[in-house]
Amino acid sequence: MARTTYQGLRWEFAPQFESLLAEVLQESGEPVKTSSATTVTRRHVANREFYIKRYRHEQRGLAPVAYFVRSDKSRREWKLAPEFQTRGIAVVPHLAHGERWGWYGLLESVLITEGLPGYVNLLAFPGSGTPAFQSALGRFLRHMHDAGVVYLDISPKNVLYSASDNKFCLIDIDKVELHDALDERQRIDHITVFRSRFPLTPSFYDGYGNQVARHTADIEKQAAAMERARVERVSRICLTHRHEVTTKRIGGLKWHIRIADLDENLERVLREPDSGTAAANGFVVNRLTFHSGKEAYRRAYGQELSGKPGLRPVAAADKRILGVLVRGYFVAKVP
Repeated sequence: MARTTYQGLRWEFAPQFESLLAEVLQESGEPVKTSSATTVTRRHVANREFYIKRYRHEQRGLAPVAYFVRSDKSRREWKLAPEFQTRGIAVVPHLAHGERWGWYGLLESVLITEGLPGYVNLLAFPGSGTPAFQSALGRFLRHMHDAGVVYLDISPKNVLYSASDNKFCLIDIDKVELHDALDERQRIDHITVFRSRFPLTPSFYDGYGNQVARHTADIEKQAAAMERARVERVSRICLTHRHEVTTKRIGGLKWHIRIADLDENLERVLREPDSGTAAANGFVVNRLTFHSGKEAYRRAYGQELSGKPGLRPVAAADKRILGVLVRGYFVAKVP
């Protein structure tokens, strides 16, 4: 593993990535995910796609101190990637890891990975319900479990699939338990978590094998309860997700707005939510007398998480006079 210092960070990197490190870090790149202390950007260099995860720990108060005694997410993932490969589990190429330390701890860390051509996350693959795909997915999880890997953050967003190669690959692998082998209970519990986040069919259990197939009914029941609890929990705090929702004062109201949908058309609607121009811009405005628009947003978000048909929530605001709620506004996007 090669080492160098660049942009104030101490880097470890794969030797074959040395010639590209400076160029990949040269510009800010295309934003993929942004929060108060974390950014993920995408850069295209030399006909290749790279993802740069940057964790600014110094923006989180005394958080840097903790990393004197434990590893941060980027360091854990950097160390785990070779272990996955040793156990025969495919992960995206991990190319470089950088850290910037100060007198009171780890101030910033950066992880660079490479995107694989032709791979998409499970939610973006249209054939995820077909028997062939489900059977292949079952075999992949069986292989992971046989290798002693419990991927705690398993979700359809973190599992990639290539239809042309019929292969799977993992991303965001900082939350993992490694064992010599998994017993039946561990396998069932892990599949239950996955099932609560992604639909599985009988073909999946056939692909995995008889070891868990006889527990299908219990897995489905427990996964359904787990999903309901997750939807309730996430929808309750959905307006605080800074990587997805921003706040902006428009037209005299403080709006909570979904970042992905914020554009001039939406701002035009939010500026005059009572004007009746929403439909012309592709939105629906619900005006709720003495009821919270933010609560309406949370309910709609829960429906979206559950996969139920409905309008996509994009913004919400509450109008108060002398502290009393008089009207709520809930804005949704027309499908």
